[in-house]
Amino acid sequence: MLTEERLKRIVDILEEYGQVKSKELSEILSVSEVTIRNDLNLLEEKGILSRVHGGAVKMKTKIFDPLFQEQKAIDKTEKLEMAKKAVSVVGKNDVLFVDAGSSTLFFVEELLKNPPLNLTVVTNSLYVINEVVQHENINLLVLGGTFYKNSLNFIELDISPLIQRYSVNKVFLGINGLDEIGFYSSNTIEARTKRDICKLNADIYVFASSSKLFKKSLKLICEWNGDETIITSSKVIKEFDKLNELKIKKKIKIM
Repeated sequence: MLTEERLKRIVDILEEYGQVKSKELSEILSVSEVTIRNDLNLLEEKGILSRVHGGAVKMKTKIFDPLFQEQKAIDKTEKLEMAKKAVSVVGKNDVLFVDAGSSTLFFVEELLKNPPLNLTVVTNSLYVINEVVQHENINLLVLGGTFYKNSLNFIELDISPLIQRYSVNKVFLGINGLDEIGFYSSNTIEARTKRDICKLNADIYVFASSSKLFKKSLKLICEWNGDETIITSSKVIKEFDKLNELKIKKKIKIM
């Protein structure tokens, strides 16, 4: 069977079932799993599917927000590194709250390449929902509220009763800035939501690329209390002496 014929057959199977397994495709198409993995990589590059552990899933149509895509492009190399660091702290049976934002989306995309067993994701971000919903083996819990089209997330003024229903043990937050006092959001309502989430009895991870460091935004989310971990890039850790001072003074962790 020629490569093009094989690729077409894989796409047909994917269209019918929504997902494919490398081992099963190898048997159906009478080729090695190495060949199948190469085929899946090629189809992923074309945007037809998304690779997951042991196979692939069909790509869903995504809502496109030009402003958000611009935000994703800022500090992209740093955000990719930060995503890998964040994935390293996620394990079996974890219940994660994943916030809206470009850094958190990079994190989710990296996490879904090989998710741990019995993972639960709680989120209010449509972008995160759109990624996680493609993976049947991940529990997805969505926080409702008013849908904000400019940020493509759901915001509830009193989120505490909603979020406290779930045993979240790790929180991953996107922010618009941080300084010696704490970390900030560019939106008053979002800041309130993030503040309520930070009150959970959970490990708090704050994503901060170089463009967010020591810059205030509109509204303070929380002051540092020593329980947070800043996830940033190796470039930032080497170049920002102020970050190390903050680590010592406020007793926060830095990854």
